[in-house]
Amino acid sequence: MELLQGLLAQTGRNVKLRINDNRSTMISVRWHPLEVRLSLHRMFLYAPEEVLQALLHYIRAGKNAAFPPEIRLFLQEGTAHLDYKHRLDPEALICKGVHYDLKTFYDEVNKNYFDSSLDLSITWYGSQKRRFRSTVTFGLYSDPLKLVKIHRLLDSPDVPPYFLDFIVYHEMLHSVCRPKGGRIHTREFRQREKQHRYYFLSERWIQENKHKYF
Repeated sequence: MELLQGLLAQTGRNVKLRINDNRSTMISVRWHPLEVRLSLHRMFLYAPEEVLQALLHYIRAGKNAAFPPEIRLFLQEGTAHLDYKHRLDPEALICKGVHYDLKTFYDEVNKNYFDSSLDLSITWYGSQKRRFRSTVTFGLYSDPLKLVKIHRLLDSPDVPPYFLDFIVYHEMLHSVCRPKGGRIHTREFRQREKQHRYYFLSERWIQENKHKYF
C-alpha cells in the first residue's frame, strides 16, 4: 500500500484512491479538473513495480491515453486466481427451464470433454422475449464467479439440443483456455472448440438461423 501511494504521489495530481473487491471492474480512472478518482482492485496492492509504473504514466497522460498493455496483462493473469464462487446464492441459480435442464447438459459436457474435472455453476439468464433490434449473447462466463450463464432464448423447442450442448461447452471452455494478449478466443481455444462433436453442425445451424437472433 505504501509503495502504491508513493507512486501515486509522483503523478503530480490529487489522486483519490479507493481499493475495491469487485468481481468485474478491476480498475476505474476518472480524470477531473481538480483531482483524479482512482478505484483499484485489491490485487494491485501486490502488483509488481513495472505495473505500478505503467499505472503512474497512465494517470499522468490523461483521459485520452491508451490503456497500458502491462496493466491489461496483469489483470488477465490476476483474475485467473480470483474465486468469488462462495458469494453465489444457490437459490438464485436457475438450471431447470421450460424445455431444457442446464444441469443435465453441464454434467454431460463436463464428463465427455473435461473428465468431470470442472467445478463450475450454471444458470439461465435474460428474457425469453427478444427485444426489437437487439442482439443476443447466447452465453457468458464469469471467471471470478466460476459461473456459466446461458440465455433463456435457447430454452426453446426451436433450438436443437446439440446446439445448446455446444454453447454450454463453449462457455465452460473459457474456464480452461485463458485469455492471452488481449484475445479471449485464442488459437488454443478455437482448436479445442472444434473438438466438440457438434461443432460443425452447430455452426451450420446458427448460420441458417442467425436472422432470429442478430
